[in-house]
Amino acid sequence: MSKEVLLKVCKIVSAEFGIFPKEMREKSRLQNIVYARMVLTNICRSKFKIKQNEIAEFFKQSQPNVNIYIRKFETELKFNAEFRKKYEGVTKKVNKK
Repeated sequence: MSKEVLLKVCKIVSAEFGIFPKEMREKSRLQNIVYARMVLTNICRSKFKIKQNEIAEFFKQSQPNVNIYIRKFETELKFNAEFRKKYEGVTKKVNKK
């Protein structure tokens, strides 16, 4: 169940950020891809209650990396207008489905 949800949300997030879904699962540290991972992590944790270790497994990263995305998310949402706009776009699309 959680993997299916992760894939669906991943497609929505990657479309909003203008990247391919597979790019989110690579080791890239490009800002746009990291922001997309942050949004995916936050939505999956808050709306779908998916655990950090499942998200980390999906990203092929360690659980501490996912924890960093969670911690940095609020700061980006508060101070980064472009990030906030994309996050709001993703949440609208996720809520429709």
